[in-house]
Order: sequence, then structure tokens, then C-alpha cells
Amino acid sequence: MVVGCVIGTVIASGRMPVRELLAVDGSSLAHRAWHSTRQDPEADRDGAVTAAFVSMLASTWALGPYSALLVAFDHPVNHRRRDFPEYKAQRSATPEGLRHALERTLTHLVEAGVAVRREEGVEADDLLAAVADEARRRRLTCDLLSSDRDLIALVGGPVRLLRPRQRFNDLAIEDEAQVRATYGVEPAQYVDLAALRGDPSDGLAGAPGIGPARAARLVSDHGSVTAIYRALPDLPPAIARGLRDGRDDVERNLLLMSPLPHLDVALAEVVGRPAPLDALADLVDDLGFPGAARRLRRVADAPPASVTMPPVPPPPSDRDAPD
Repeated sequence: MVVGCVIGTVIASGRMPVRELLAVDGSSLAHRAWHSTRQDPEADRDGAVTAAFVSMLASTWALGPYSALLVAFDHPVNHRRRDFPEYKAQRSATPEGLRHALERTLTHLVEAGVAVRREEGVEADDLLAAVADEARRRRLTCDLLSSDRDLIALVGGPVRLLRPRQRFNDLAIEDEAQVRATYGVEPAQYVDLAALRGDPSDGLAGAPGIGPARAARLVSDHGSVTAIYRALPDLPPAIARGLRDGRDDVERNLLLMSPLPHLDVALAEVVGRPAPLDALADLVDDLGFPGAARRLRRVADAPPASVTMPPVPPPPSDRDAPD
């Protein structure tokens, strides 16, 4: 099914057909859950972050609903940081409370029977890339839930990205048309754009003088970073100079921003069984968070025809669009 047609149907009817798989960046969601509960008097209770995680999962489930669920987590051992010490080096150390909450949330999900994936040296977005590739091969409709913009490169065909912005319920729904409109390139070209521009949030410098808009124009005109560098003699001198000066950084960025290949996420084990939402709701209820449990049960028990789509998010802000 063409994604654009699906969204058109949603806008006309206010309802979303069942999608087959929701793949969640568990580390991203758990980080957000931890920050949302830090000022809460109940935050010290075991399971507070898991309950916030489940509430966000319930909000997202209404965009499907989905037949299956997979959650991926970053591994504490990170091969990118090992090989490139500058990668995310500007970030402060993970607070011990956050580290504990991440592990407890992962454990709670496993206890409830949720399909969880984590692999040494690998980040959650690498695993979600493997999920997206396999979903395409199996022709499964798949939504990726993550705030990581690098996953924009995975959008296409049956795969969309649901990207929380400042407020979680303000989800950017990225399909191919939305990526073209926002960034000016095809989804598969997004990594080339990001490599040229750099990513300050990960401590990665790009080519000097090449901002998002110029990077988008270069990629749109030439197709890829490789083709851009082949065309250096034909580019304006100032742009060519910036590209030459930043070539090592751009090539490093391409390597770091591309997903690790050949990861096995055993998707066949996930697609063949329904998401254990009832068990997850029971676990959160037992932890002492009945509100989060009720919210998840409500979307789990609602028949597909009665699940309405939340309001369409506003257009991307200037912060999201190329400058």
C-alpha cells in the first residue's frame, strides 16, 4: 500500500487502518520517560520510568493500531565511541539514576514478554535499520518510533518514522513526501545531507560553510557525497574550499551515520505473535501505576475501526527545516 494513499484515507476518515509492526527506539523513549519523571515525587518508585514509557507507547499505539511490537536498546558498549572518541564526546556522563532506570525498563519489558533487542557495540537505530530492511523484504507496514533524525534515511514504501518533538504528542509523521518537503532530498539521501552539514548533537563537525540548505541543494543537484566531490572543479570556489577542508569530517560522518550492516533482529519471531500489551499493562499495574495500565488497556482493547487518529501535527518548525 502506498503510504501517501494511507495518509489521505486517514485525513478523510479520521481513522487509521491496522499497521503490522511498531519498532521502538527504547533508549530514546526511556530517556524521555526518565526526564519527564525526574520532578515527580513518585519518580523514586520502582517502575516510574517504565510507567511513563508505557503511557507514551499507548499514545503511539492509537496511530496504528499495530499487530506486533519490537523494542530496541543501545548497548552500553558502543563501537562508534571506541573507534571515534569524538563521537558524542561533548555529552555529559549518563547519570546513575538514568542508567538504572534504563536497565529496569528493559527488564520490565522482557518480563512482560515484549520482544526486546540489544547487541554489544550496537545502537538502537542500527537495530531499527535492520528491522526496516527486513520489513521491506517481507512487505510489512512498519512504523519506527524514535527522536533520532538519522532514521529519516530509512523512510520509504511501507516504512514511516514517527519522531517526537518537544512534546511527545506532537509527533512528526515522516513519510517520503514529508521528507522531500522538509529537507529537500529523498530519504535515502538524508545521510549524505547530514554528513555534509554535521551533527552538533553528536559532536560531529561538517564541511565548513555548508549548512542544511546548501547541503540539501548539493545533494539534490549531484545525488550523493561521492558525486559532489567528483564535481569539485565545477563548484563555486568558496563551496569547493569548504568541502575540501571538511572532507575528512564528511567521510567520517558518512561512516558514523550509516547503520551497522548484517544485524539479525529475528523479525520472524515477532511478526508471528501479537504484542503482549495486556501483560505489559498488568506489570505496570502491579508496579503501582494503574493510570498507565488503564491507558494501555484502552488502546489495546479498542477495535481498529474505533481508534481515531490524533490531530495532525503542525507543519515542521524552522528548527526542523533547512535554514
